[in-house]
Amino acid sequence: MEEFFAKFVGMVWYYPVVLLCLLSGIFFTIRLSFVQIKSIPHAFSLLRGKYDNPKEKGEITHFQALSAALSATIGLGNIAGVAIAIAMGGPGSMFWMWIVGLFGMATKFVECTLGTKYRDIDEETGEVHGGPMYYIEKGLGKSFKPMAITFAVLTMLGGFGGANMFQSNQAASALYEFFHIEKYITGLGLFILAAFVLLGGIKRIGQVASKLVPIMCAIYISGALFITFINIHLFPTVISTILIDAFTGTAATGGAVGTVVIWGVRRAIFSNEAGIGSAPIAHAAVKTDYPVREGIVASLGPLIDTIIVCTATASVIILSGFYGTERYQPLTDQTISFEHRLKALPYGWEQVTLSPDNDEKLRIYKNGQQTLSYKKSGAHNRYISEEIHVESTERSADGIRFSAYLEKGDMLAKIINQNDMVIDEFFLSQRDSKNNMVTIENGLIEGGWGSLAILFSDDLKSSLSGKNLRIEFIPVGEQVSIYLDRIQAIKNFTGVALTQAAFDKFLPDFGSIFITIAVLFFAFSTLITWSYYGTTASFYLFGKKGKKVYTVLFLAMILFGSVQSVDLVVNFSDAMLGLMVIPNAIAMILLSKKVKLWSIDYFKKLKSGEIKPYK
Repeated sequence: MEEFFAKFVGMVWYYPVVLLCLLSGIFFTIRLSFVQIKSIPHAFSLLRGKYDNPKEKGEITHFQALSAALSATIGLGNIAGVAIAIAMGGPGSMFWMWIVGLFGMATKFVECTLGTKYRDIDEETGEVHGGPMYYIEKGLGKSFKPMAITFAVLTMLGGFGGANMFQSNQAASALYEFFHIEKYITGLGLFILAAFVLLGGIKRIGQVASKLVPIMCAIYISGALFITFINIHLFPTVISTILIDAFTGTAATGGAVGTVVIWGVRRAIFSNEAGIGSAPIAHAAVKTDYPVREGIVASLGPLIDTIIVCTATASVIILSGFYGTERYQPLTDQTISFEHRLKALPYGWEQVTLSPDNDEKLRIYKNGQQTLSYKKSGAHNRYISEEIHVESTERSADGIRFSAYLEKGDMLAKIINQNDMVIDEFFLSQRDSKNNMVTIENGLIEGGWGSLAILFSDDLKSSLSGKNLRIEFIPVGEQVSIYLDRIQAIKNFTGVALTQAAFDKFLPDFGSIFITIAVLFFAFSTLITWSYYGTTASFYLFGKKGKKVYTVLFLAMILFGSVQSVDLVVNFSDAMLGLMVIPNAIAMILLSKKVKLWSIDYFKKLKSGEIKPYK
């Protein structure tokens, strides 16, 4: 079952959702004449409260509505999601995250304008409910109600996994790892805090989010900016690395441009939620009589989330050099270098001080001054063999990495166990191994330093506990000229762990603490707003009783997620989030003509002075 949902969520999020979100964003941008760019100055005027009229219908201010929506989107996607995008898609994935963020602003404008236009307001209590399920039914007619019900069900289910249990699980794991706080204690703390906020409804969520979101964003971005500032001389290199890799894919897993694009687009959508249909639920509660006005404010969401906060994370990771095959971290004291080496070398091999320089500014492949060099013709008996221990006191290795400079020829690398049996072998110029016992991530380039990661299969890892491996290098070809250095056992870092490692490089020890605290706040902010999304969907389906039941279940899931492995539930939930895009996109496209007419009318009145600032 777990494997099925893992594959299913991959299918949903790979092409269908990615293409639908990206193409609809481009469509709205063109149809609305780049409204997301033209309206930015007015958006900040709205946020400052210049147009806030307390007599207008709704429950919260423009600033509180944006803060509530941002508290859902600014979460682990900004810390872990960016790291995953760079790990799997390379630095260039950040460029495609920017592109999606830009077009996603138009999507947010459309969906939040619709959410505010077609909301329900209780005449007695003033309580507001809105979102795609409301504008699907009201805007498209009763015949589309099954689609509205489908969206509401998907929202309820989607709120339990990635937006709840995954958040509490990651927060509890982070606090346990760095502060040794038992996971159930973190879960209980989140449960109590969340209960206090959730029982106060959208008003309390808006009040908490309007204070929490600006503070946590400012602190997190300040940390990233500090690291960028002390490395300001390298920042132009960061930008050029992003732009070059966006169209070459050299640092992506698999080395393809398509991989870069897919990972960038996927993580951007997952982070800013443009097109998923969640944000209109929060923005619908705003105090305004002009739906377009809230669409303008909402369009700032992807700008803040993706183009600012995600870029802050990406900048630190790229500055650290932890991308491509360099994202793997060495096991403590499990590195072989060739400094002051006394071991005799086979014919043709030399220990040299004068080797080509490392041209890259962000990634360092050489360990010291001395490297190993071979400059003769290839021969099977001219191999060099190095033994490396694949376990430390911390953990077992996920693989082996070595650095190389390829000038001419090739080498055959063999992985050999303690019984002198060849486990697998491959050529340095290729990406495939002979026996598929290892996976090759080849970051080697001709005429420059690079590194190659040999990743163990699960079966191989289970058989290697406490043992050593040998790696043999056999020169191949009439003329061979290759340098080798830094052979090391490595562990796989991705997500939060990779971001922590990047911050730790510049802020030793403190970086991990900083990211751990950020994870706690970001996780809490995400789950309090997503609870409102789920309760609004349950109200649409079942009325007030449905809201109470969903709130109790949501709070219980916080406790459960903090102490349990939740992969199955999270994969199921992520699939639901992806499927939410389909009914929402259909509704937005069908209603976009109306949004265009409302926009023209609003900006015409604003320009003529018919719409005036309230303050």
